Amino acid sequence: MSKRRWNIFLLVVALIGGAWIQASRVPSEDEIVARVAARVNFQAPDFALTPLDGASISLSQQRGKIVLINFWATWCPPCRAEMPEINAVAQAHPDQLIVLAINNAEEEARVRQFVSEFQLTFPILLDPDGSVANKYAVLGLPTSFFVDREGIVRAANIGAMSRAYIEAQIAALTK
Repeated sequence: MSKRRWNIFLLVVALIGGAWIQASRVPSEDEIVARVAARVNFQAPDFALTPLDGASISLSQQRGKIVLINFWATWCPPCRAEMPEINAVAQAHPDQLIVLAINNAEEEARVRQFVSEFQLTFPILLDPDGSVANKYAVLGLPTSFFVDREGIVRAANIGAMSRAYIEAQIAALTK
């Protein structure tokens, strides 16, 4: 191989390698927070997903209600920690809060087992390809969004939420 061809080959390998490294780079915590925070005070992206127990549910069907959209997975320890808190608040405020818990790309059988274990009473939606999570710029789990009655995201949270935090968000949105 001539020196010129060798140099071109090395350049191509370097460019491809650099593109791969950039594409596979893990975002920093600040980047994750910034992406999620950018959704606050903007219209929540609409979606329609199939729950474990029924016909398709869309966000737009919930207009006029306060909605907590929670992205989660069964393998996620903070998700496991916050699910009883979310369930307790949902049961305490059935007329004020709609919870849409969106599972991120897991097998239905695993999700059903989780729901049974935690005795969850709100809709569990399946996002098999992560397309809805992508609409919301979700990069870490759990990630939650509080949507007001007009469909505007008013708060976002990355990480496990306490019952007190969820209650405070409901209070802020019911004023």
